[in-house]
Amino acid sequence: MDYQLITEQAELDSFVNAISQAETLAIDTEFMRRRTLYPEIALLQIFDGQHLGLIDPLQPLDFTQLWQLLKCEQVLKVLHSPSEDIEVFQNFAGFVPAPLFDTQFALQLLGQGNCVGFAAMVNSRLNIEIDKSESRTNWLQRPLRESQLAYAAADVAHLLPCYNELVTQIRAQGWFDLVIAESQLLSKKRAHQIPDEQLYREVKGAWQLAPRDLAILKELAMWRRQKAQRKNLALNFVLKEANMVEIAKRRPGSLNSMRNIPGVEPMEVNRSGKEILACIERGKAMPEQSLPSRVTRLMDYRGYKQTAKDIKQKIATVAKQTGIPADVFASKKQINQLISWHWKYDEHEREQLLAPDLLQPWRFDYVREALADWVLTSNESR
Repeated sequence: MDYQLITEQAELDSFVNAISQAETLAIDTEFMRRRTLYPEIALLQIFDGQHLGLIDPLQPLDFTQLWQLLKCEQVLKVLHSPSEDIEVFQNFAGFVPAPLFDTQFALQLLGQGNCVGFAAMVNSRLNIEIDKSESRTNWLQRPLRESQLAYAAADVAHLLPCYNELVTQIRAQGWFDLVIAESQLLSKKRAHQIPDEQLYREVKGAWQLAPRDLAILKELAMWRRQKAQRKNLALNFVLKEANMVEIAKRRPGSLNSMRNIPGVEPMEVNRSGKEILACIERGKAMPEQSLPSRVTRLMDYRGYKQTAKDIKQKIATVAKQTGIPADVFASKKQINQLISWHWKYDEHEREQLLAPDLLQPWRFDYVREALADWVLTSNESR
């Protein structure tokens, strides 16, 4: 397999010039996510069918010309299961390549299973077994070994022929635009951030807490994310989610009493104990009329099970009519999104959140009539 390791500006400029006329580019990234909130990019792989470049982003390179190419609407970018790659691009490049074709979603559309891994796709489509020995390698180490480089090159070298086969089937069904729209939605979801004041509602176990405890949890959740972003630390390295709930329940008044809470680690107290105590005090000082309402689990709402069943049946009918698998339209999680949108949030809160997937393009175009009772306005997608 021929590839070029790119570490110099002249090499990058030459490579971008060589692929600049391509209509389709296979793309992958290698990154590390050890204790950081944001992924650390370690390698960028691009293949146009003739030229395969492994670009080292740890070198002082000017990516301006490459970014212009990856932003070009006339060039299709192909990735497999790009959720994390999208996040890598958002944080490293400041944008997401578009239009984007996700081969994993294409396989799902064709009824070949959810979350088909890259190796499984290559095996079934190309009858090639991928060597997985480097899958858990340290991509930030330098120099990269020959085996690492070959592994990274194979990701895009095999991706393009898989795409060529899949896109023929997708176009035959008239679903090409659906794949593109799904990737656009994925990018939008990755870029969206739940407002600070609503973070506490997403914490597992929040439903157990009384309003005053929720006020403390709300302060803790806002502080934790802000510190994680400021320090580029994974959220659970700032404070574990389960520990936030316990701290909100017990409301410790000192560092020593905080250390006695089961599950709370000494490191959490040593690093952030004073900040945690300040969150507790702010929550305790919140006026009674400003306290959050209790959080109700969706399963505890009256009529939830029957409602979810009814929506699932309506979607199954649309799936049968269109030939699109029902699980592509909506998983259980996506059905719950729709119900929560109506039952758990008021109009002001909905304005701050992304509409559920079933009310977003492309799905809404298909389910609009079947789910007419679940449409609040004529323009819910955002």
